[in-house]
Amino acid sequence: MADQTSYPQVDRRSGLSLQEFRRDYLLPRRPVVITDLTDGWAAREKWTWDFFKSRFGDRRMRVWGYDPVAEFTDGNYSFVAFGDFIDRMVAADFSTYPYYLRDDWRLLREHPELQKDYAVAPHFFDWFRLLPSFLRMPYPRLFLGPKGATTPVHVDVWKTHAWLAQLIGRKRWLLFPPDQVELLYGCKVRVDAPDDARFPRFREATPVEAVIGPGDTIFAPSGWPHWVVSLDATLSITSNYMGPGCFGSSLASTLETMVVGRARSATGRMWNRARKAA
Repeated sequence: MADQTSYPQVDRRSGLSLQEFRRDYLLPRRPVVITDLTDGWAAREKWTWDFFKSRFGDRRMRVWGYDPVAEFTDGNYSFVAFGDFIDRMVAADFSTYPYYLRDDWRLLREHPELQKDYAVAPHFFDWFRLLPSFLRMPYPRLFLGPKGATTPVHVDVWKTHAWLAQLIGRKRWLLFPPDQVELLYGCKVRVDAPDDARFPRFREATPVEAVIGPGDTIFAPSGWPHWVVSLDATLSITSNYMGPGCFGSSLASTLETMVVGRARSATGRMWNRARKAA
C-alpha cells in the first residue's frame, strides 16, 4: 500500500485565513498543507545541519533505534553526540542507520534563544495554554532522521490535533479518516509492509496523501491515524495541541493520564515505604 501514489491528495493552501482554516479544515477535521505559515521564520535559513553541529555538536541526544519487527520500543534508545548523529544520518539511510531523533523538546526548552527562530501560527492556538502547567506536555518538539526514517501508523496522544512544519528534506504522509480506524487493527498494521493474512481488512483502507517539503506545514486533525516516512534526511518541528473539535476528548484523556500517573506514583511511594519498613 505504501508504495502507491494514486491516493487522493491533501489540499495545499496558501494565504489561508483563520476563518477559512476554521471553516474548511479545523471544524470539519480535514487535513491540509499550508505552504506559507513559516514565511519569515529565521529557522528556515538558520537551522542547517552545520548550524546544529557548530552550536550543539557535543550535546548528548537521545536517539531511538528502530527494529524491523518491533519498530520502536520503550527501551531501545541510546545517547550520542548530536554532531555525530547528524553526520551519520545525512550520509546513511534508515536501512543502514536505523536511528531517529524523535519527540525531542529538551533542546528548545533548554536553549530558549532557539524559540525566537520560529512562531506558532494563530491557526494552531493551543487551549492547553489556558490550563495549569502540570496538565501540559512540553511542545514544540524536533524530529531529525535519515532518509527512510519511519513513524508507524498511530493516533496522536490524548486525541489532540497536531501541526508539523518541515524545515529540511521531504516527508510523505498517509492519513486515514477516523471512520477507517477499525481497518488498522489498533494501529498494529505495518503500513509499509502489511501482513494480509493477519490484517485482511487493511486492503479496504483509503488514506489521503501529502508530500511536504521545506516551508510546508501540515495540519493533522484529531482522530486521524497517520503514517510518515522521510524521503530525504529531514528536520521537522511539531506540536500537538487542543482546540475546537478535540476539546472534550483531549481534556478527558489528559485528566485520565494525570489520575493514572498520580495513582502509580502513590503506589510506588507505598511500596517504597513498605520495603524500608520490612
